[in-house]
Amino acid sequence: MDQDQFSLYDHRKPIQLRAERIAIYRQGEIIEAYGEDNDVYYLFFYKYQFLTAAKATRLRRRSFIEKAFKRGMVFNAPHPFIKELLTSNHPCQILSFDPLLDKLEKQYTPQEKAFILTFFESFIPKKQLFNEIKSVFYHYNRKGQTFLGYKIIRILTDFAPNHSLVEHLANDIKVQKYADLYNKNAEKILSEDFIFAEKVLYHKKDQDSCFQQLAERMEKESRWIDLIALFSYKLTSSPSTDCYNPLIELLETHFDEHETMDILETLASQVPEFLPLQHNLFQHYIKHHKIIDVSRMMKNHDFELNSDQVQIFGNLIEQVDPEEQSLEPEMLHTVLKPIMNMYPEKAGTLLTKYVISLLKTEELSSIQDWLKPFKESHENLQIIRKIDTMEELSDDPDQMQTLGELYYEFRQLKQAIECFSWEMELKPTDPKPQQWLSKIYGEMGMTNESDAYRQMCIKLQKQA
Repeated sequence: MDQDQFSLYDHRKPIQLRAERIAIYRQGEIIEAYGEDNDVYYLFFYKYQFLTAAKATRLRRRSFIEKAFKRGMVFNAPHPFIKELLTSNHPCQILSFDPLLDKLEKQYTPQEKAFILTFFESFIPKKQLFNEIKSVFYHYNRKGQTFLGYKIIRILTDFAPNHSLVEHLANDIKVQKYADLYNKNAEKILSEDFIFAEKVLYHKKDQDSCFQQLAERMEKESRWIDLIALFSYKLTSSPSTDCYNPLIELLETHFDEHETMDILETLASQVPEFLPLQHNLFQHYIKHHKIIDVSRMMKNHDFELNSDQVQIFGNLIEQVDPEEQSLEPEMLHTVLKPIMNMYPEKAGTLLTKYVISLLKTEELSSIQDWLKPFKESHENLQIIRKIDTMEELSDDPDQMQTLGELYYEFRQLKQAIECFSWEMELKPTDPKPQQWLSKIYGEMGMTNESDAYRQMCIKLQKQA
């Protein structure tokens, strides 16, 4: 099963889903997934802990979930973030509203409960959510905990800004001193109301000071997925080693090499000009023997292999089947040249191997052009001379016999058949073309054709 396939459970009944993307927004994570009938489901997490999931019919405008996928840091599946959340929370079980409330009350502070409830506006009646959040406010209000109550007012202001009760509570003279501090983003408020603080800092994360404060908060709470997402965002918006170095450290700490490589590949496509990232990815490709990717990066970025890496790739190139790992002709230059320069004794074998592969799809003239960069230091190689000869013979009808034999030497049997068939028409009394055609068809397992040409050859020999 693909890594983006998983099961969601509803009263122990599994629902097979395919993850599509994940949004990381403030302290929440939301996975969007599709069912077998293209039904859309959303899985909700708070600081990496699964909350519940819901089947979507429509999303409310300006709701938390809409903001998460528009303003949040969004990553397409398959992605290590999705794998990590699903694995660490398996099995994910859908909870209805009452069990969800019970879970929130047991595991989170009242303020966190109020904030988390805003996630579900598109799935639970807004009035029901509003009443639950309002009850948290009155709980603090009855105890005379004005500041804690005002934290809930701020959540209600974001959730239902035009509600008459919210306007009344927000304008109460008793909370004006807090309102002034919040409106100024006072340091005291940012240090004591982490939900509000993250909202402000996230909104201003393009400012260096806010970015740094946000990163410090995430690090303090060990929210390493958020940190990786945040540093990735920073890298794509303004690449620098200041955000790249801690990003690499986080990736290597929390993900295996293949997962790290997947994330680096996505980032490399977004910031192709940032060489530290490209070089790091290049080293991963080398380590995992990804010949095609190594060749591409050597060509695009002028990266070079050291002597040990040349030896490794020399051995790999010798062993690899060109039909299974097809390299573009131009990319072949970049990986073959350093190997052949260090190990000239391998030049003939390597070039012959790839010329045979190229002959299946390329014209002789194209292969001749492809070989030109190797001529300067390997001009005496037989393979180079033979391709030059074949190109010369290809325009000479009197040389089809020789050209066919060369094609046969390179195991290009169809081209050899064309040459010998032409030779047979030009020289109908010569038995050699029939001999070759009988031989080749026999090797191809085409017994009837092989026997027919053998009989023709015998008949010609008797007539001679």
